[in-house]
Amino acid sequence: MAANLHPVHRHTPARRALEIVGGVLRMLLYSVICIIFLVPFVWMLFGGLRAESEIFRYLTPFSWRTFVPIEWTLDSYATILGLNETGRAAGYNFGRNLLNSFIVSAAVVASSLVFNTMGAYFFARLHFPMKNWLLLYVIATLLIPFEVTMVPLYIVVRTLQLDNTMWALIVPWFASPFVIFALMQFMRGSIPYELDEAALIDGAGYFTILWRIIVPLSIPGLVTNALLEFQFIWNLFYWPLIAVGDRNIQVLQVVISSTLGQTQQYWGRTFAGSTLATVPVVIVFLLLQRYYTEGIASTGVKG
Repeated sequence: MAANLHPVHRHTPARRALEIVGGVLRMLLYSVICIIFLVPFVWMLFGGLRAESEIFRYLTPFSWRTFVPIEWTLDSYATILGLNETGRAAGYNFGRNLLNSFIVSAAVVASSLVFNTMGAYFFARLHFPMKNWLLLYVIATLLIPFEVTMVPLYIVVRTLQLDNTMWALIVPWFASPFVIFALMQFMRGSIPYELDEAALIDGAGYFTILWRIIVPLSIPGLVTNALLEFQFIWNLFYWPLIAVGDRNIQVLQVVISSTLGQTQQYWGRTFAGSTLATVPVVIVFLLLQRYYTEGIASTGVKG
């Protein structure tokens, strides 16, 4: 009989014990990480559902009362949504501001994907002189702090008479060096160049190749960058605060700060507004997380 060339791996009791211990330690580590991330969110979520007077009353000693309200109430949500006298007197209408945030974020993502996809295709799939130097210039803009470009950008927006309009929140973010670079890496590593060559031989132009071949094959990368761009625009605070003064077209992140006064801080309203600002992003991410994971994994693949 021929000798068995492949040694049999026997799972000894010591090896099985090490595997069990390793699995338990991993589960403990994952549990600690989940707790670290979830505890602040849970406290914020229930903070908007409890009376203002008991938000900080049960912080110490630490117990279930720290999180679970004793007196359940929707007053904070009714106030920020302008559904009661207090909210209407303060001029709150967070529902409209939430819609503004969604419109701005969706418009920026849609326009950004169009322009940045063309830019990424330009750098990833086409050959032309000085391409690397031009790419270096684009990436170098990532190193410039927003504080440096804030004043010139506001001057441009005001010159174009876009200040205090929703366009001031959309137009400046059409192009993103980060999205261009990320999509460029995806197009380089995940899509064979033979597809471009075959399409050129068949008489297709560059735009046809981009929209008929590259874009359909780049869906995971596009969704990944759309999620990142959506989250970035959704969380913007400083630029909307500068560019827009009309509260009716202001985004949610800015009006949340209006719940904190100089003499009195309404933490219940702040927590309720922050919950409204957080939940849509979480829902969008959960719905598209499959594409996000696939896009992240595919970006690192080299052809």
